Amino acid sequence: MLKGALKKMLSQQSLSREEAELCMNHILSGTAEPSQVAAFLSIAEGKGTEKEELLGYLRAMWSQMIPVERAGDVVDICGTGGDMLGSFNISTAAALTVSAAGAKVAKCGNRSSSSSCGSADLLEGAGICIELSSKEADSWLQEHGFVFLFTPKFHPLISSWSSLRRSLGFRTIFNLMGPLGNPIQPTRRLMGVSSAALAPLYAEILSSIGTEHALVALGMDGMDEISLSAPTVLYEIKGQTVSRTLWEPQSIGLQYVDINDLKGGTVRDNVNILHMLFEGSRQVSAIRQVTCVNAGAALMISGLAENLREGYWIAEETISSGKAGAKLQELVNSSTHNHEEAQNYVHAE
Repeated sequence: MLKGALKKMLSQQSLSREEAELCMNHILSGTAEPSQVAAFLSIAEGKGTEKEELLGYLRAMWSQMIPVERAGDVVDICGTGGDMLGSFNISTAAALTVSAAGAKVAKCGNRSSSSSCGSADLLEGAGICIELSSKEADSWLQEHGFVFLFTPKFHPLISSWSSLRRSLGFRTIFNLMGPLGNPIQPTRRLMGVSSAALAPLYAEILSSIGTEHALVALGMDGMDEISLSAPTVLYEIKGQTVSRTLWEPQSIGLQYVDINDLKGGTVRDNVNILHMLFEGSRQVSAIRQVTCVNAGAALMISGLAENLREGYWIAEETISSGKAGAKLQELVNSSTHNHEEAQNYVHAE
């Protein structure tokens, strides 16, 4: 299967959606030769991936993932990574803020691949359970209005190729698929990208898969978030309609900030920043602003705000009132309870 596709891609021909799906199903089956998989990933990266190919890869991934039942309107907030800017985990802090403001949030993510601290690293470092089963994830979403879906838990067949991907040393089509791998498949999303080529591609994909309302954000400083250190290109998707705008902080009464003020560090550093953020420390005021901007966009997407400006101020109030910090503590307490129950079960055995 892969040999024919390799020959086709080497001649700079694109795969059809069906061919791409067959190839990815073969890779995920575990029966493909590692050398062929490495060649496929390398050639696909060199050629570039088009919409129909990515849709085919995604269909294969979705058919093989462990699903989680969708509980009403759910929003996902994620970045594609790869911006290499070393910024704080803005989308994770925004996700917690949005949940505290009353929206249901299902954030899918992994450990870091391009920075010192990924979303899974931050939440685990803060004391939140990240390795929930499908049943536990559904329960968390119902009870807390927030759940983190750890990618390896719900995409074990993709994770089986992790060592090969690391050995290649560059981003592959699996990285392209990742932001659309949420096992709940929410129809509302805030997705940040760091590549100008990827932003319209993801917008096209989202408009093709039954998206209700989404934003794809590309910071012109390379940040895979709505940025406060440069203008941000926004693709807004409503059903099959896609519009493009250039967003600037002044539109909601904010000023630009120095990108260095948005930087994070190690897991411990970022956990400390998260606590400082939710405790209202002025030392992280720039991070608070950018968190509220991204949370505000997600609140607009989720239907809890009329526009980004209103969403921003809802997010601001959620942090200043202590609700965001209380949500974080609620999730930590539930994680501790889950751990204690698991330990008691083991000891009872």
